[in-house]
Amino acid sequence: MNRTTRTNDTIGDWWRALVDDNRDAEMLRDNGRTLRFDDIDRLSEGVARGLIANGAGKGSRVGILFPNRAEWLVAWLAVGRIGGIAVTLSTFFAPPELAYTLAHADISHLLSAREYLGHRYDQRLEAAVPALADADGAAPLALTQCPHLRGIWFDTPVEARWSAGGFADLIRDGQASPLSTPAMLAAIEAAVSPADPALLMYTSGSTAAPKGVVHRQGSVVGKIAYMAEINAIIPNEIAPGDRTLINMPLFWVGGFLSVLAGIQLGAIILFEDDHSPETMLRVIRESGATHVSGSEAVLRTITNVPGFEPDDLAQLKAQCTPQLAFIKQYGRPGHDHVTNSLGMTETLGPHSGDPQFRLSVEAGAGTFGFALEGMEYRIVDPDSGAPLPADTPGELAVRGRWLMDGFYKRDRAEIFDADGFYRTGDHCTLTMDGVLLFHGRLGGMIKTSGANVSAEEVERVLMEHPDILDVAVLGLPDPVREQIVVAVVVARDGSTLDAAAVRAWVKARLSAFKIPRHVLFRASDALPRTPSNKIRKPLLAGMVEEELAQSRAAAS
Repeated sequence: MNRTTRTNDTIGDWWRALVDDNRDAEMLRDNGRTLRFDDIDRLSEGVARGLIANGAGKGSRVGILFPNRAEWLVAWLAVGRIGGIAVTLSTFFAPPELAYTLAHADISHLLSAREYLGHRYDQRLEAAVPALADADGAAPLALTQCPHLRGIWFDTPVEARWSAGGFADLIRDGQASPLSTPAMLAAIEAAVSPADPALLMYTSGSTAAPKGVVHRQGSVVGKIAYMAEINAIIPNEIAPGDRTLINMPLFWVGGFLSVLAGIQLGAIILFEDDHSPETMLRVIRESGATHVSGSEAVLRTITNVPGFEPDDLAQLKAQCTPQLAFIKQYGRPGHDHVTNSLGMTETLGPHSGDPQFRLSVEAGAGTFGFALEGMEYRIVDPDSGAPLPADTPGELAVRGRWLMDGFYKRDRAEIFDADGFYRTGDHCTLTMDGVLLFHGRLGGMIKTSGANVSAEEVERVLMEHPDILDVAVLGLPDPVREQIVVAVVVARDGSTLDAAAVRAWVKARLSAFKIPRHVLFRASDALPRTPSNKIRKPLLAGMVEEELAQSRAAAS
């Protein structure tokens, strides 16, 4: 299963090799459905032909709006096989975020779930693109808000007149059209190059607008194969026949690598819509799951389920290295080595780690291993960009084989320096021995439950509220979520604005994980400020953290 995959392979090359070796093997259990490699291959071929029949081809930007389901993989494979660019859309997107991404990515065809956890995506799309309500899906869409969008297909049909139909309709289009015969699909697949752009992932940055990160076919396939080959970061310790429950969304790079590298290693992937601790425990018991994706905190929630027994986790292995210490508590042997790894969407996941176990755990919590094979580091002055000597803290800059092709619609000169390095915004030190020490983020990024939140983006949305004069959004430490989002708000005199109203305002405009968990109100002159009247966020964060700690102590 773990064949040698080259960076000059395409997604089609990678997939055909897996199918040839494992056509009748079980690949996926999806909310009670069992699918083999042959099932996924047949469905992805049908969707690929349907996309071709509807005008998609090499370079077409095809949106994928699915939770962790078989349809996500089917859609991604179909787009890759025809040389299109898969635009991975978050199911967390609120209508304004969805509207921005549909337009910014120039999506021409959209493949979407009809419903997920009570959310209707046909309704969300109408809220994002109001002109859809007057469109007729029998003809290609022509909307000035999304000028490139020509059609939207759902996994199951919806009542909306503007929908082009369901997956079954798309597959029938492909079967009926002379443009998309099996021979034509084979010829199109053969024309795809490893150098063709293949993946457009949106990530929150330190600026308000999400950034579209572009990766090419060869880089995507090469990174999947490399992570499978080392099998010691994410995913970790997977053997053929293992069963991996994936909670991390596939539209985030951690979930993407967990699933695709796991498949290459021979694991059976388990998907469940419900990610509650009770469901995770049930799946572990019923399926004999050997891995569960997520942080150590995610695993700890399972142990709090009523009726949990330590033997329930006896067969569990660490799905990623940060889980090693937790798993060892339940009898599974583990390595006493540094478990941290640094990564980002811009490098398609981890760019650092210690897969050869060269560093002992005594190296410290801030130690994040070495640059992975093919990657280079440089520490630069955050202001000037000038390189700094070893053992000097500064901003981490990276370049190498896994670095993105660029940001969509951004000039390369804005992104990379003259030597091809990309400045990450991470505050780091690189030792004389090449060990990477991570100190935190330089910008306004908040990391909560594995998701990145731009403080500036949340502040921009809050400043649109008519009763808010000023606001500071902070990321405060949390033992379960790593950080939580906190908003400190200055309201207009006489305003009746309360915390619930602030949270509701954000909920209507941004993803759920960006909603502040705490909202505090302050007078403008009670906030610490610089001489230029900017809020001094580090000082304010310390004040708020102390206040919340005192509140928790009083409540207990």
